[in-house]
Amino acid sequence: MKRTAPGKFSGGFIFAPSTEAFKEKWKVEQREVITFIPERVYVPMQQHIGAPAEAVVEVGDHVMAGDLIAEAGGFVSANTHATISGTVIDILDWPDNSGSEVPTIVIKKEENEVREAPEKTKSFDHLDKEALIERVSDAGVVGMGGATFPTHVKLTVDDDVEVETIVLNGAECEPFLEADNLLMQVESAKVLTGARIAQKILGAKKVIVAIEDDKPDAIKKMKEAAADFSDVTVETVRTSYPQGGEKQLLEGLLGVEVDLDGLPVDSGVYLMNVATSAAVADAVERQEPLINRFCTVTGDVQKKQTVSCPIGTLTGDLIDFCEGFVGDPRKIFVGGPMMGQSIDTLEVPITKSSNGLVVINTEHAMYYEESPCIRCNLCAEVCPMRLEPQNLDLFYRAGEFKRCQDLMAEACINCGACTYVCPARRDLAKNITAAAAKIEKLQEA
Repeated sequence: MKRTAPGKFSGGFIFAPSTEAFKEKWKVEQREVITFIPERVYVPMQQHIGAPAEAVVEVGDHVMAGDLIAEAGGFVSANTHATISGTVIDILDWPDNSGSEVPTIVIKKEENEVREAPEKTKSFDHLDKEALIERVSDAGVVGMGGATFPTHVKLTVDDDVEVETIVLNGAECEPFLEADNLLMQVESAKVLTGARIAQKILGAKKVIVAIEDDKPDAIKKMKEAAADFSDVTVETVRTSYPQGGEKQLLEGLLGVEVDLDGLPVDSGVYLMNVATSAAVADAVERQEPLINRFCTVTGDVQKKQTVSCPIGTLTGDLIDFCEGFVGDPRKIFVGGPMMGQSIDTLEVPITKSSNGLVVINTEHAMYYEESPCIRCNLCAEVCPMRLEPQNLDLFYRAGEFKRCQDLMAEACINCGACTYVCPARRDLAKNITAAAAKIEKLQEA
């Protein structure tokens, strides 16, 4: 671990004017929550890093929203719950946003389902550390910033690890997405409560809420929520990409540089996405499982908005709720266009990590034939992990996976910065991620 001057992380960039123009064109400005409940949900049993959950329901069972439908398959796993009330009509393999098919539970909504807000039970103050972690585990909370690591596992740190600071990650740096921005405005107290729960579990002395400086309304609301707590501060960080990466945020916010193979907690800092924090608060104070999420639907759709929907909502149903496409869709990303997954079917469900859908039509999709690498080194300059993307790409194409391992392909955070700046239009990030997957398989053999 090294310490540098806070204010900027290594690599990264400010988006080009063309991207900024689309950010303005596709901007979602919203002050209230819009809710959509579909007729059916397709709830995958694998929405997290670790062992898949195992079904505890059968076809024909009636379930209520929040009921356990699949139990965690081990410590590093996560429970899965019914996200609407209704009948289990199928358990089958169904496509997810990775292109794979995973075991999925299909629930048909009961007629006239009404979603009632769960009542707050008791404050977390009366619960000890073990009880707090147990409630987070029971609720199936995972990292909602994209990592999907089970939160109860992340909160279970070794006794010799001293956590000084909880950092709430509100740096929603993907272009076009506004889910976390809206959440911080309408659920600021809940977001902060989740961080204070983590603070109690880990014995941290203070909480910092980090928000990019292009989100003034979220900054204002979170400062209002933090005003009553002397150990909570709200800090703004500059709007740059990928500011939302854990190590990048830690470096830009505190000037702490974590080793490539290290974790932020090694430096005494525990980072948690703001949506994860809100889910932790629901899990502990309302005993409400993670069954819902905010998802921004934008790009070439008729009605750009952030929607609160049950996990398992099909992307096609959500786009229909937003009144359909503008033009002929060419690319649909689950997540943002930088780190999200491009899907080729509208039957992919929203999962615990799905914070957005971005549609790009044929008019706006610019495709170029790739050309040979010109060794301009732009990819290395913007890489926030200080890797050598051009060499990793070349070695992957040559099948030299040991060389990719030597160059730390596994440290890639798949931010897509290298691909974005490449003048040769080479999909560097995709190939580096593929190289890391190859290395993992070779290590397992």
